[in-house]
Amino acid sequence: MSDISKLSFIKKSVRVPISELKLIKRKDGGFREHPSMFFKRRCLSNFTYKSMQELAALLNIKVEVLELFMEANLSVDLVFAEQLSRATKVGTATWLELQRQYNEYKKHR
Repeated sequence: MSDISKLSFIKKSVRVPISELKLIKRKDGGFREHPSMFFKRRCLSNFTYKSMQELAALLNIKVEVLELFMEANLSVDLVFAEQLSRATKVGTATWLELQRQYNEYKKHR
């Protein structure tokens, strides 16, 4: 599909110089949730478990650490991000970025 004319349905946006771009704040004030909310929404349904102990075993994470994380009382550091990545197949960088965004939000609210 090298014929570009077949892609005529794609609307091109107008190029705007960076100097003319305006900073527009998000309506939600830049709200970011703790990474545990992402885990609950996107990853938790991939596991079959009956208790927190079973889930911790499936994730290969200590129960105490998992409980703190689920309660949004634990920051995701590199080691924990790697553990989450192995268990969920979501990249380490994603977990660290979610934590960074959450930290920025907390700092400026």
